[in-house]
Amino acid sequence: MAEKEKNGGSIKASFSTRKFRGGAYAMVLSVIAVALVIVVNLLVTKLDIQVDLTDDGKFSLDEQTIRLLKDIDEEITIYYFTASGGESPYFDNLFTKYDDYNSLVKIAYKDPVLHPRFASQYVEDAVSEQSFLVVNETNGRAKYVPYTEAVVTELNYNTFRTQVTGVSLENALNSAIQYVTNDNLPVIYNVQGHGEGSISTTLSGILTKNNITLNEVRLVTQEAVPEDCDILLINQPQTDYMPEEITMIREYLAAGGDAILILDFMTPELANFNELLTYYGMDVHEGILLEGDSRYIMFQAPYVILPTVYNTELTESVRGRKYVVTQLASGITIREDKRESLSIEKLLETSEESYIKPASSESLEKEEGDLSGRFCVGLKLTEPAGSEETRIAVYSAKYFLEDTLIANSSYGNMDILLNTINSFTEQENAVAVAAKSLAEPQLTVASATANQIAVGVAVLLPLAIIGIGIIVVVRRRRK
Repeated sequence: MAEKEKNGGSIKASFSTRKFRGGAYAMVLSVIAVALVIVVNLLVTKLDIQVDLTDDGKFSLDEQTIRLLKDIDEEITIYYFTASGGESPYFDNLFTKYDDYNSLVKIAYKDPVLHPRFASQYVEDAVSEQSFLVVNETNGRAKYVPYTEAVVTELNYNTFRTQVTGVSLENALNSAIQYVTNDNLPVIYNVQGHGEGSISTTLSGILTKNNITLNEVRLVTQEAVPEDCDILLINQPQTDYMPEEITMIREYLAAGGDAILILDFMTPELANFNELLTYYGMDVHEGILLEGDSRYIMFQAPYVILPTVYNTELTESVRGRKYVVTQLASGITIREDKRESLSIEKLLETSEESYIKPASSESLEKEEGDLSGRFCVGLKLTEPAGSEETRIAVYSAKYFLEDTLIANSSYGNMDILLNTINSFTEQENAVAVAAKSLAEPQLTVASATANQIAVGVAVLLPLAIIGIGIIVVVRRRRK
């Protein structure tokens, strides 16, 4: 009996120990936490609350898109052609947000099988599954967005089949909205006849998606630059222009015309064309520009330069957000004797450690006699022209618009070009949103940064761990 009472007392006492109270307290907190999680999940499900935790906002609208939608002052309807239940999650999560910011913007679903002739009242395009139609109900304009424009595809070299690698729906819908709400869309004339660089299919496609018309012109066949030219594009001529052509270009610019010039290291050898650049306050130096500071190069190649990006109207959207790459660039300096009426704004510039080597040089190392210092690789020039204003953008890298750069959302080269076009043509609602990649994001870093990370991981981190271990062992032995 006494034994039982003793056992009973010890059991009862165990319920009052500090260990039991701590365990009970932890158990109660756990029950409360589980209950809160269940309640929160029920509320989130009931209220359909969703949070986009992806790094590149795969399921959220870009800030530029939101501004575009808020500024719309006409009735816009966006139709999504898909069978009920067949909505793509990558499309639907973005599409359903387009009517969240402006009551004038509405969205609707249409089954192309049940309504095969619906789109024919607006456009002549043959409508297919997973496509879109943007209609301006105020002026009746409409634009069809096929599935192929809403996705990014690449050839899989393992299967030799095309596969979807990204979603460009947001940029496609924004472009369609701009098309149906803008009366004056940009027209660019690309000068030909002197071995100018070709406009790739990728670049042409991006311009078309952004409602930019690209025409070709041979100045030798014209009396003047075409009247409907908004921007004259001169892209890396390899042979010189005739004096009459230069005169035509100067007259166009003097009347308030706008131009984009893309140079390469052949430019200084073209006397007449180079004279035009000198007239507008810049010197383009012979040779290829190399960067001597490893913090501003990629892939350990001094000719693949990451220039300083200044905070300007044309570059602010990429500054600090994306890499701008200038590969095989020419060095530009601003002339001290330029006209006072001519304003020159730096866009992109190399470091003090950069230098210029002759194109025929076998060595990339800096040598005595090489011209060195800061060089511009991107400039914007403006000058009053009566009631108008002349605007010229100059980019001096041969591969500034190379396909791998303009098609990759990690780089800002294409953004700068579109910003230049939109600024010069005064497209107030023009936006450019990069495609959302379906692949895992890759980190791109400058060579110096990559070396620092490698040293940190391979050397400093192991040493730090060993050091901490030694300190812990020594302290324990002393105790």
